[in-house]
Amino acid sequence: MGDRTDTTCDEARRRRAGLVDKLRERGSIRTAAVGDAMLAVPRHRFVPEAPLRAAYADDAFVTKRNNEGDALSSASQPAIVAEMLEQLDVGPGHKVLEIGAGTGYNAALLDSLVGPDGSVATVDLDADTVKRAREALDAVGHGRVRVVQGDGEAGLADGAPYDRIIVTVGTWDLPPAWWDQLAEGGRLVAPLQIRGSEHSVAFDYTDGVLRSRSVIACGFMPMRGIGSHESQAVELSEGRIITFHADKEVEAAGARGVLDERGTTVWTGVRITPGEDTAQLSLWLACAFSGYGRMSAPFGDHGKPRLMLRWGNPAVADGAAFAYVACRRGPDVNGASGSDIEVGVCGHGPGGAALAGRVAAEVAVWDRECRGDVRLQIEAYRAGVGPTVEGRFVVPKRHSRLAIRLA
Repeated sequence: MGDRTDTTCDEARRRRAGLVDKLRERGSIRTAAVGDAMLAVPRHRFVPEAPLRAAYADDAFVTKRNNEGDALSSASQPAIVAEMLEQLDVGPGHKVLEIGAGTGYNAALLDSLVGPDGSVATVDLDADTVKRAREALDAVGHGRVRVVQGDGEAGLADGAPYDRIIVTVGTWDLPPAWWDQLAEGGRLVAPLQIRGSEHSVAFDYTDGVLRSRSVIACGFMPMRGIGSHESQAVELSEGRIITFHADKEVEAAGARGVLDERGTTVWTGVRITPGEDTAQLSLWLACAFSGYGRMSAPFGDHGKPRLMLRWGNPAVADGAAFAYVACRRGPDVNGASGSDIEVGVCGHGPGGAALAGRVAAEVAVWDRECRGDVRLQIEAYRAGVGPTVEGRFVVPKRHSRLAIRLA
């Protein structure tokens, strides 16, 4: 028995080291602190139902579903875990609050990062999730992490103010408790939904304003409880799993089955290099079009033009018109197929060609004004507090107002 246990531990260490090496190569891990934490914490102990190859694959692992089979809780993809920890910039001695306990794995990583002089608390609405996280943390030596059952919308006043707050569920808004419980000069990292898009935004908090330091694309299960926000999913084709996900306010019914008809593609001439971050383009289009949403084709079955992104591909619904961002290999200087991709927009339905032209025009504006060192910065203000919000784009929320501008 001991030999088999030792063999399993050795294999887990090898797989863990291999995963960390891959994440470093891809740039998801950029600091020694995050890399050391991911080497130290055994992810497989938090997903014991997963084979070791799955526990150390760079994929999410669902740990709980409802009666309809919908995922309720999961271990997030290690790449986004690492990216968000890098965004959070946790240091020794920090007090950290996590919204969404999940398996407890992220809390263990945070505990490793804050060290003996820091503290970590994690809050989750689901009693089973809290129990699971508590048991796993205790089993791997992170028993000092506080695991509290509660609604993440309310944060955790007992322990505030926090130097860092990290949210690991998709949130539509920035509720008052998070502002109140974040220390001046602190940082909040949250998967923030702006219309149909979702981005992990690292905000620094100064003088009552949250200003973004970095924005990366992500996808999380939505927040439940008080902070939940309804959305809709529309099937775009009969017999194929191609779906448009959008806020409930978007008039998206006209997009149902729209891909079964022939469409029109507008090629923009805008090029994207391999590995280039497309989060800024997605955010730009989300701000520019009120009917923006995410298009997903999990098995790649979306017709001849390729989607730019498999799960969170930019798309826009406008009545019966529908348009989505596509891509193709761009030719190199000799006319052969190059490594860059060219961005295009496919339009379907009545008015689809015109909508594709409008979206393509915004892609061109983004290419002209928001490439290289230029970035979209998000400033968040509490609703009813502070100055009139101005920016290239302004997005109102229930508890906050977002000003998105070039920086």
